[in-house]
Amino acid sequence: MRIVIVGGGVVGYGLAGKLLKEKHHLSLIELDDKLCADLSEKLDMQIIHGSGTSPSLLKEAGIEGADMVLAVTPNDEVNMVVCALAAQFDVKQRIARLRSQEFDTAGVQVDLGKIGITSVIHPEKVMVDQILQYIESPHAVESANFSGGRVYLRGYRIRENMELAGKTLIEIRKEIAPAVVLFVAVVRKGVGMIPDGKTKIETNDIVYALFPEESHDLFLKIVGIERKKSRKLIMTGSSYATVQLARALDGTDHKVTYVDPDINHAKKFAGMFDKLEVIHGDATNEDLLRELNVDAASFFIAVSDWSDYNILSTLLAKAEGAHEVIATSTETRHDRLFNNIGIDHVINPRLIAVRAIFDIISRGHIGAVVELSHIDIEVVRFIVEEESEIAGLKIKRIAKKLKKATVIGVIVRGDQMILPDGETAIEAADQVIVITHHKNLADIAKFFKPRGLFNRS
Repeated sequence: MRIVIVGGGVVGYGLAGKLLKEKHHLSLIELDDKLCADLSEKLDMQIIHGSGTSPSLLKEAGIEGADMVLAVTPNDEVNMVVCALAAQFDVKQRIARLRSQEFDTAGVQVDLGKIGITSVIHPEKVMVDQILQYIESPHAVESANFSGGRVYLRGYRIRENMELAGKTLIEIRKEIAPAVVLFVAVVRKGVGMIPDGKTKIETNDIVYALFPEESHDLFLKIVGIERKKSRKLIMTGSSYATVQLARALDGTDHKVTYVDPDINHAKKFAGMFDKLEVIHGDATNEDLLRELNVDAASFFIAVSDWSDYNILSTLLAKAEGAHEVIATSTETRHDRLFNNIGIDHVINPRLIAVRAIFDIISRGHIGAVVELSHIDIEVVRFIVEEESEIAGLKIKRIAKKLKKATVIGVIVRGDQMILPDGETAIEAADQVIVITHHKNLADIAKFFKPRGLFNRS
């Protein structure tokens, strides 16, 4: 596809890197001249300095023949104007990154389609969804949902007292049958592998599993996590994401205490929610954390707009005994360092937005790409097109064509999640979740497209 990206920050740069790997024809417009220079050195594509709201620059970027425009600047108004202009150039897909809560509030009757936007990504909303996944799966090292939340991917480090330790995957499958849980990857001493039935799970392995939503309780049980309806949660910050998270938690049985460093925001917040305890204070104050009994908190979550505040408060909360801590940060360089010094999860809203936008871009064939913990294994969802030669073929036939160390993990067909064997046939419109190495993705994607890749004779 020919794609025009407007905005070369973390989101635009991340999207460009992913899309270049997929061999799309790209151009990018960025207003900051220094950032343009940096991008020109890093990316083998057309980089244009200037405003994406300029029709002449959009033409220079190839908007007249483009299939898609991605408006991902930090400015909502610019992104909306870019999509409006792209609509007049007959660009079919026009995706805008919007942060304003004005366009994500129930009861606000605004048809964004009428101003040229075909899809919207709200980074804060996606970030809150990620936080909620970690809350419902305590102590997970990785979390992602597929197929509208019906299929879960979770990663856990194996401890000696877990039911999984010392057992092969065949043994585990027999014990949990008929429940569907597929173990898709194992990281052992920093090396990732795609396991088979004979693989034995060892203490300190990080194990990744795919399973339907209804198997979540069982999965938590076998990784030694007690499922509780009510947990003690402490959250801090004064951002729009904080409000989003509070709304999501307000309808649960969790006991939530909200610490707000802004007195005016705290008063407003207290009037919005009945079940949340609201306290004005600084969560980087150790005495306050002790008064809140942070050592009894299942989660301490910092989601302010200030990364330094989030990092420091979560570090202090962890030092004071919080069981698990989550910080949001726009810092992209030190994620591993933050994990190594005790922060369980660092969530970057910009990188989360990249994943969400990439899912929208690729929804026809491929989506929800999850790169597992800095190892060369990815979990990818493909959709089988009706005209695809793969439709109707059995797994054993397809397996001969797949790259080495590539596994067809599960098939989502309607409301069913199928754990396939060699005799299972793939049908048109199936969602097929594949586990493979990144270098194989482009070749595997071809199997799901309407091309004559197989001889059916």
